[in-house]
Amino acid sequence: MNFRLIVMMAGLMLLLNAGCDSEAAEPDGDEMEVTPSPVDTLVLASTDFVDTFEVLGSTEPVDAVDIASDVPGKILNAYADQGDEVQRGAVLFRIDTETDEAGQEVLQTQVEAAQRELDRLERLREEGLTTEQAVDNARTELAQAEKNLRQSEVSIGRSSVSSPLSGHLATRYADAGEFANAGTPLAEVIDYSTIVVHARVPESQIRHLNVDDSTYLDIEFPALEKSVVGEVEKVALRPSAATRTFRVEVHVDNEDLAIRPGMRARVHFERDRFEEIVMIPRDSILEGYEGREAMVVEGDETMGRATTRKLKTGPGTRDELVVESGLEPGDRLILRGHRGLIGDAKVEVIDEAHQGREGDDV
Repeated sequence: MNFRLIVMMAGLMLLLNAGCDSEAAEPDGDEMEVTPSPVDTLVLASTDFVDTFEVLGSTEPVDAVDIASDVPGKILNAYADQGDEVQRGAVLFRIDTETDEAGQEVLQTQVEAAQRELDRLERLREEGLTTEQAVDNARTELAQAEKNLRQSEVSIGRSSVSSPLSGHLATRYADAGEFANAGTPLAEVIDYSTIVVHARVPESQIRHLNVDDSTYLDIEFPALEKSVVGEVEKVALRPSAATRTFRVEVHVDNEDLAIRPGMRARVHFERDRFEEIVMIPRDSILEGYEGREAMVVEGDETMGRATTRKLKTGPGTRDELVVESGLEPGDRLILRGHRGLIGDAKVEVIDEAHQGREGDDV
């Protein structure tokens, strides 16, 4: 027997042994059964949803006015401090008008002298000893003296500086003992029982606003950790040339004065409204070759098959999306364990929640 024949016979024996081992290792039918994949599901329910867009805004008082003196003089008294509540007509400052009062005596003397001169010239005219022109000049001088006296009386009456509106003293610019110039602001009084939120809405969203509809909005104040309802009061006719945004004025009731001028706000404007629709968590959505998909369980409560549904989605929140087609109330949406599954895969439901039930927050 030559060497080549010996090698061929050895190879044949190895192949026979390998075939016997393979046949012995082949599992039976039960061992080939696929183990179900564990999944968590959510039973869907219909709900209502309002689609909104958010715009940042800032707050201002509904009314504000600077208080100034009509006459110059030393400030004798300042009756209100910053933050104090003031009523309309309340005296806030008293201006020293002693100089005007002293000058008033001089003006009164001038009026009396001009009256005597007019009387004298009228008697002389009757005797033919003066002209009509001289009498007219005397009348003019008397009228001017009376005018000066009246102006002095008005100035003395303006020594009190009062608030033209009810509100709060936001800022006081001057103190007692300082000199007040006529027309220079001494204080600012604001009324913030109603807060005005100024927001700028992008050109692409302005079509959703209509003042005639008396639209009510959700307004969030981060500093106060609360949200309130506001009403659109004004919408600018033209956008800002620089930003292409429209200025929108929203009014908010602030009877408790919790909202202060200058605070930041987030205004949520309504864009669309959906009724009796299905919303699902964004994490449950799969990106398929032909668009978005989701997987549901079909079968009994614990064991079933995973089925793929093609979705048409709409707007939503940060965590959820509106499903316009592809899912219905009652469907058992796979929330966890769905990634990597293929259609008709066997699954076992480990945990199941129900949408809309108290305590089933997903």
